[in-house]
Amino acid sequence: MNEVIVGLRDVQAAQGARLDHIEGVEVVRDFGDSAGEYGATVRDVGLADRSARGKLRVTGADRAQFLHGMVTNTVVALAPGEGNHTALTDPKGNTQADLHLFNRGEEIFLETEPGLHLAVAAFLDRFLIADDAEIEDVTDDWSILGIQGPGSIRVLSSLGVEPPAELHGSVGIATSAGSWVASRAYAADLGFDIWVPPAEAGAVWTRLVEAGARPSGYDAFELRRIERGHPRYGLDVDDRAVPLEAGLADTVSFTKGCFIGQEVLAKMRNLGKPRRYLIGLRVESEEPPPAGTPIFDGDREVGSVRSSARSTAIDGTIALASVRRGSETPGRSLRLGELGRATVSELPFSA
Repeated sequence: MNEVIVGLRDVQAAQGARLDHIEGVEVVRDFGDSAGEYGATVRDVGLADRSARGKLRVTGADRAQFLHGMVTNTVVALAPGEGNHTALTDPKGNTQADLHLFNRGEEIFLETEPGLHLAVAAFLDRFLIADDAEIEDVTDDWSILGIQGPGSIRVLSSLGVEPPAELHGSVGIATSAGSWVASRAYAADLGFDIWVPPAEAGAVWTRLVEAGARPSGYDAFELRRIERGHPRYGLDVDDRAVPLEAGLADTVSFTKGCFIGQEVLAKMRNLGKPRRYLIGLRVESEEPPPAGTPIFDGDREVGSVRSSARSTAIDGTIALASVRRGSETPGRSLRLGELGRATVSELPFSA
């Protein structure tokens, strides 16, 4: 008898998933209790469906060499089973994409914000001339199930998978039965993304829940992202900012050799003068300020709010914002248009 395949959305619907469309992408907003989902992620394990993330697969004999000359972080130094956080910049150093890169031996995967992979593929393809490399859109070929929180290793072990050796940052891969696991901490200090074929995603999701992971939606994970000060491309970061101005300094290696935009980034680093900064704000008002709210330092407009939320961790309103150089010092008081005042804060707001 053939095994009946139960789709991931069917499993989630049975657990009370509330669907919504955010920025053109269908997401699970919550499972009926976003506060409880947030708490599970902080104290134990939250489980989120991240399948909408953009995914590219790069193959060919020159795949590592080609990508090494394109992205801001090292590629050729990565052994099979390693990965890192990187970015794609244009000749002016402006950020075109925020990427997570994984070397799986005969193939390299790039993970992006939903939909951004199409622009990344087009950008890379323009420079693909003599190298033996092929770029393939595999977004629909993989589901990504994210587990985040201090109990993540326990839950991962329930699948019979040893966790990647490196538990911090976006490195480390373990392979098991057609699926693979990347160490990815974005809503907690510890977490993993499980890449699984879509036909198996419902069954794997069920096993993770049975092992103690709590189904969690977009709202809980987005609040944790903001509290942890992680910028999101397309919201906190745009194509007018270089990585050093956008909270993405960890994506840039200044020892790897040449890449597109390197001269601009090196000059900015050596001079120590980014034009603007991604900062945290503690906002006086209870209502989170909308994205795009202008920020004033005295009478001078110096930037805008990018992400905001009512934080559970600090019991107050917080925001990520981009401001001009000179207004980024922690403790500085700024004005949010007609919405009151805010104080520059160290990031992250919360672990």
